[in-house]
Amino acid sequence: MGAITRSNKSGAKTAENTSQVYTLTDIPTKINLKDKPNKVSKPKSKTNPKLPKNVDKILPKSKPSIEKFLDHENVPKDLELPKEFIEFHTPAFIEGLKFCIEKDPTLYPVIVKQNFEGFGSKQFDEKLQHADADKIHLYWYSLIRSIIAQQVSGAAAKSIENKYKNLFKDGEVPTAEKTKNMSDEELKKAGISGPKIKYVKSISEEFTNKDSKLTDTSFYANATVEEIYEEICKLKGVGIWSAKMFALFTLEENDVFAEDDLGVARGMAKYLEQRPEILDKAKKECDKDDSKKSALKKRSKFFNKDDSKRTWKPIHDVYVLHIAEDFKPFRSAFMMILWRLSSTNVEALEI
Repeated sequence: MGAITRSNKSGAKTAENTSQVYTLTDIPTKINLKDKPNKVSKPKSKTNPKLPKNVDKILPKSKPSIEKFLDHENVPKDLELPKEFIEFHTPAFIEGLKFCIEKDPTLYPVIVKQNFEGFGSKQFDEKLQHADADKIHLYWYSLIRSIIAQQVSGAAAKSIENKYKNLFKDGEVPTAEKTKNMSDEELKKAGISGPKIKYVKSISEEFTNKDSKLTDTSFYANATVEEIYEEICKLKGVGIWSAKMFALFTLEENDVFAEDDLGVARGMAKYLEQRPEILDKAKKECDKDDSKKSALKKRSKFFNKDDSKRTWKPIHDVYVLHIAEDFKPFRSAFMMILWRLSSTNVEALEI
């Protein structure tokens, strides 16, 4: 598996919500002072009554977890994964999933719910292996795609990428050499914004430098994941999140975890919603670690403001990372599970 190795139904019924659910007609309306004392006036519209200020505290915001719709009754005692499921995925990914199940057996129904179509599947692995015989070219283009996709929808990113490809005549393959020599006007025609043009050219410049570590395949083979993150983040326009997505979807690393990803944060919230004891344990353990106690004083990236419209309760980054540590060295598999719990579409992130 992987380009680089350094080591080794839902039914018709809905789930029962244990929290009390109030309908709009259950909420008392305001008192009409013109009426007799203690008489409650009826709302002008039954479909749109005036709600009290604390309605958010009265009405539960969180949607039922998908885990409530899964088959928990037919879990095999030995927790053996189905043969068809195993055959669909790469051996390394199956190893990671088995490790996750060993750490938390309650994840079994989530994992076998359906195949993982992207990272971890043999189809994705084969597609990546045949995507480009020149691995350095593949790495360069993967980073260019990530720049194009920043802060735009998946559909918009695909459109811009196609326009970018069309800048090359007669079906020529985009290259770093040709891209760095293009004018800003040419790249603008493809829909690439001004700042992104600088990033695209800078990355292309780096990937035409024979002395750069990023153009040396042995660097990727021998460096640690952290060293790859450090080198990738030196590129203009590439942050740690992009570096992690590169390591996961291009290098097929087994131990990638992006706590700063919205889907991962939402997935962790859903995961802990069903397992509050894990969060309690994490809080006690972090309380004994001075560095983590200090980090907890900083506001979490996905801090939930009072006026937030989120239907999930964010967990502090420190706890998210701490809990994920239990799934080393297979945090990539755990992250795929969290994305599944949060119903995140990761297709736009894949090569």
